[in-house]
Amino acid sequence: MGLLVLAGVLIILFTRNIVHAAYALCLALIGIAGVYVVLMAELLAVVQIMLYAGGVVILLAFGVMMTNRLRGEKVLSGSNNQFIGGILSVGLFAGLSYLISTASFGTKPVKDQDQIESIGVSFLTDHIIAFELIAFILLVALVGAAYLAKNAANE
Repeated sequence: MGLLVLAGVLIILFTRNIVHAAYALCLALIGIAGVYVVLMAELLAVVQIMLYAGGVVILLAFGVMMTNRLRGEKVLSGSNNQFIGGILSVGLFAGLSYLISTASFGTKPVKDQDQIESIGVSFLTDHIIAFELIAFILLVALVGAAYLAKNAANE
């Protein structure tokens, strides 16, 4: 799983094509969800896939599709301040490595309950009105964004 995350992050770092970077971000986020599954945190894995790997990557794809670009040219990204970014990355890695190596991780017994099932039942019984209202608001936002993008393209 770590190699999957690392591969996605390296592709993001070294590609100039924004669409490839969005797919690589999806790969990295799915790898992180796999790490959650290995750590037996199934709820976090499902949330990771639904919110981040699904929602954020779809928003990135819409953002790329909605940008005004010249015909036949790719949407590319550039790199600024590589030296400062490299120094900050090495410093952050060193600091986190030190903190992780000196931390004491204790273990706690895990309760035997199905978190996903209890949250799903709660969403569809106690909080059904809020759940449906949020779904409707997101649908209205998506239709509104498509309408605005269509009007902007016609002008």
